[in-house]
Amino acid sequence: MSNPATPTDLTNRGYTVDDDNVAQTWLDVAWRALVREVPSIPARVASGELTDGDVVDVVCAATMRVLRNPEGYESESGGVDDYQESIKRADASMDVYFTAAEIRRLAPSYPETFAGSVKYSR
Repeated sequence: MSNPATPTDLTNRGYTVDDDNVAQTWLDVAWRALVREVPSIPARVASGELTDGDVVDVVCAATMRVLRNPEGYESESGGVDDYQESIKRADASMDVYFTAAEIRRLAPSYPETFAGSVKYSR
């Protein structure tokens, strides 16, 4: 399975794409990272358990984090009198990452029947 996300998906989410090649490159980076993180994704999309849209949502979210903040700024402050400046950067490696919520969206779904434990009380 190839990457289902395109620069148009970023545009549809409100991100202004200046260069389609750069956007597609980062979408591909995010796609490869996601498949490394959750190797079952291609098979689950092929089986219909996940849709292309589910995957596109997560790939685009990770890509937009990099494209919107390529320098990795965490905070920035300034000043006027006696000039002050403070910039705090995370590791500015332009790393693609996925949030716990995004990974949960792609987690396998289980039947609605109960298959857990019960706490008994007296």
